[in-house]
Amino acid sequence: MEFDRRTRNRPTVISFAPVLVANLLPLGGVLWFDWRIGEVLAIYWIEVAVMLLAYSGAALFAERRIVLEGRNLFLPGVSRGKELSESRWGDNPTTINLGRSIPPIYPRNIRIVVMSVVWGLGFLLLPLGSFGLFPVVESIVSPSLIAAVLATIGSHLVELRREFFATKRYQELSAHMVLEIPCRVVFFAIVFLAFGTLVGGFFCFLIVNIVREVFGVVPTRGTLEFLFVTGVVLGKLVVEWSRFRAENDPEPSGFASWFVPFDPRSE
Repeated sequence: MEFDRRTRNRPTVISFAPVLVANLLPLGGVLWFDWRIGEVLAIYWIEVAVMLLAYSGAALFAERRIVLEGRNLFLPGVSRGKELSESRWGDNPTTINLGRSIPPIYPRNIRIVVMSVVWGLGFLLLPLGSFGLFPVVESIVSPSLIAAVLATIGSHLVELRREFFATKRYQELSAHMVLEIPCRVVFFAIVFLAFGTLVGGFFCFLIVNIVREVFGVVPTRGTLEFLFVTGVVLGKLVVEWSRFRAENDPEPSGFASWFVPFDPRSE
């Protein structure tokens, strides 16, 4: 089955509203539940990890074979010069049937799924280990944080069922195309964290000095945390809106096009 995006309707702000509300919740947590920066980052970090695991599970059901020719992005387990075994990636692949209402699993997808999960979780856990943040994460666990994490997991499972299984999109994609979606988000999260830490610290220092010089007062820690979290939320919304457009817009452009799985057959 050919992967045709042109039959999709353009996304609307109204359909994006649930995602918008969900991503604004951390601001409410800072204002009303005294959440700290660590708790907001923990929610987003866990969300990225859950997204990686959810899409990795979905990739097991992807029907199309991986095509390397014409591809510029290669996930762990495949490379430009590697040839795929015809016995595994031919037109009659081995399948595992799980039931009438569940599509079959393709064992040939397992290797790239495992490699991508190890790569993705490794990148996500690297900052925690490098900066000794595991005790910090343990100290910020709270009922409100757990509730937010559970809601995040549920929303991703519902989204995946609606966008991937209900529409039988697994028939249109290869495992590589499915895994590109969370792996691109993981990469962006690492870059955004590094950039946000450097730039956010500089702007906080700048704001403190400007306010002190102009108004003669020093902004409180709570104000600075709220400004920092606002910047993080805005960055997250840019990613979510871009992903939403990549999923629903028949011809996404700009930053949204970066989240569209590359299909060599469309070239």
